Amino acid sequence: MPPYDRLDTERALQHLPGLPAAGASALHVLAQDDDRERLYDVVSQDRGLSARLLRVLDSPFFAAASRADTVRSACLQVAPKTLERGIIASTVLGLFPGGSGNGLDRYGFWEHSVGVGVISRTLAGAVEGNGELAFTGGLLHDLGRLILDVYFPREFHAVLRYQQRHDTWIRDAELAVVGFDHCRLGARVAERWGLPDDLVEVIRCHHQPEGAGVRHGATLIVHVADVLARGLEFGNPGDDTIPLLSQVAMKRLGLNWEDLRFSLQEVEDLLPAARSLVHATIGAEATVSA
Repeated sequence: MPPYDRLDTERALQHLPGLPAAGASALHVLAQDDDRERLYDVVSQDRGLSARLLRVLDSPFFAAASRADTVRSACLQVAPKTLERGIIASTVLGLFPGGSGNGLDRYGFWEHSVGVGVISRTLAGAVEGNGELAFTGGLLHDLGRLILDVYFPREFHAVLRYQQRHDTWIRDAELAVVGFDHCRLGARVAERWGLPDDLVEVIRCHHQPEGAGVRHGATLIVHVADVLARGLEFGNPGDDTIPLLSQVAMKRLGLNWEDLRFSLQEVEDLLPAARSLVHATIGAEATVSA
């Protein structure tokens, strides 16, 4: 029996840390008064965040106009929403350690997550959606599963044992063992961290994009991208199940299988950069130009 005895996420949240101070402070400054000099002071004091932010903004997954050579130029020149999403991505990438984890291949997990982000960004271009939002949503969509692995290892081991014993989708195993799935847990953590509503919705609803509460196209895009990334076997989301593709999501996005085929052709050239971003940012504290 899991030690939390199928308690809901509110009890679980009591055992989780908040967003790291530098990332939280940077997001607060950006949201409150957009004081770029003060933002630079906050970001530059954390060398790990600074290095990851430059790598994320310089990746092909953010707009070319957002690229900057130094932390100062990034903080002073990048558009507010682009910078917000870059800080969120950089902070979360640095929050969790790499390695084998407690049953989850964390580098494989992040490769899957970044891969979903890459496919999401490409699909967003096909439907005139926001590519940076789609990428960041794809990056964070399975946040709850990583939290289970890092902070609730006994429960997560029980989930994996149930999954193997019953040969079921890992999300069904989560519901059976702990009473909630990674979508609910990840969304509540994102809310606690003060992340934007559109990202919270992606995390909560990416497996149920036809739900009545879905308001953002990014949620539909990330759902489709997650199915495609699993089909491509890029990275390791925790199991090898491929969920059903929501035809409601496809219809609402105006996509067909020919659109997906063309998008995946574009994605193929970007996946090596996705893998490189993971291995350059997870657990890395690199030297960076101020």
